Amino acid sequence: MNPRRGRCIKKRMAPEEKDLFSAGPREGIGGAEDHAARGPVIAGGDGSPGDTGIIRPREDETLDSLACSGLHVLQKKQGYRYSLDAYLLAAFVDESPGCEVVDVGSGSGVLSILLAAVRGLRVTGVEIQDGMAEMSQRSVELAGLQARVRIVHADVREYREQQFDAVVANPPYRPVSTGRISRDQGRAMARHEISLDLETLLRCSYELLKPGGRFYLVYPAWRLPDLISAMRAGRIEPKRVMFVHSTPSSSAEIVLVSGLKDGGKELNVCRPFFVFARQGVYTKEMERVFSALELPKSH
Repeated sequence: MNPRRGRCIKKRMAPEEKDLFSAGPREGIGGAEDHAARGPVIAGGDGSPGDTGIIRPREDETLDSLACSGLHVLQKKQGYRYSLDAYLLAAFVDESPGCEVVDVGSGSGVLSILLAAVRGLRVTGVEIQDGMAEMSQRSVELAGLQARVRIVHADVREYREQQFDAVVANPPYRPVSTGRISRDQGRAMARHEISLDLETLLRCSYELLKPGGRFYLVYPAWRLPDLISAMRAGRIEPKRVMFVHSTPSSSAEIVLVSGLKDGGKELNVCRPFFVFARQGVYTKEMERVFSALELPKSH
């Protein structure tokens, strides 16, 4: 079977402290801006956006528009906020509509929402922080995705309710012994391996995957040797790798990797992906990721 072909079983960054692809107001995405919504936004009901109710951000939150499908997500004003890597990882996931996916460390729920709304997947988001889980549940209700997204407040080290066709993760990437740990708990847990290190993530992912299930992850390129080693030790064989560069003249800063539970040894290294054509101007390929969560066929 082609390792890139999506199916169900049943048929960040360079080692600087700041994130490379940090989220926030953004200009130039097909003429649209990624901004906090002003005023209340009508929430979805039983799966039809705009049915009933009103979702308002709380004092410590913003309501931000996503670049595709008219979606919005609640985020904390302070602390970790979603980045371009969420769009890239969602586009990299190669599973058929209806597949069951678990989003490990789902945070604000942005990846879960993108995968469900645009890719048609059924997603369970597992989030250890109570406040983040509650906030992301409100974002799911806002999008009218209750039938396709379930948010669970749990520690993934203990969560074993079912097995899934795929695991997706945008995990903390800094060992606790490296770099300055943020005073903000959310940002610290998103960047540093405080509650979940790489080896534990791989062990949990193996247990959560069905036989032949796939694992998808976005990670800083400088930690790729650690990732490949941990995946093989955890019996998740690397199958596809795509390096992401800010510009054609820059080094890769993040890497997207997929693996197969108990898979054989055969790795497809994709063509590199470039985010910017020149300063402040996204490539056509990145614009397509924003608008439709699609990568070029060659990737």
